[in-house]
Amino acid sequence: VQSISPDDVSKAFILFTEMMLARSKDPRNPKACQFIDLSGVTISNGFKVEMLKKIYNIFEPNYPETLSKLVMYPVSTMLGTTARTLLNFVNEKTQRKFVITNSLATVCEELNWDIKEVEACGGVTEFMHKHENAGTSLILE
Repeated sequence: VQSISPDDVSKAFILFTEMMLARSKDPRNPKACQFIDLSGVTISNGFKVEMLKKIYNIFEPNYPETLSKLVMYPVSTMLGTTARTLLNFVNEKTQRKFVITNSLATVCEELNWDIKEVEACGGVTEFMHKHENAGTSLILE
């Protein structure tokens, strides 16, 4: 299996963001809330520092006020410490937009999800799959 490069991830974020913004209810003040499912991701098996830096370096100058919130879950203690350390190079206003957590309750509160439904689905990944049809209009064939 070919690995995914930071450029691949950056291009996917740009494409997804542009499609969300194009469908924004308020094109003069578009906002995006993004969720990154880190199930099974550890520092040793896939969390890339250069990926976060690349994404930030694209988003900060090009989409400075677009990101309302970015939720990363589940985040191990070591991964959370690393991510928070990396955020030290990000301005304080942007830092407050990042939610780095290992708490399902925090995720549900931040994203306005029903925790009982998430748990009934078997977790976040299954919940996302249950609701993925809501995003099918964003997928290009």
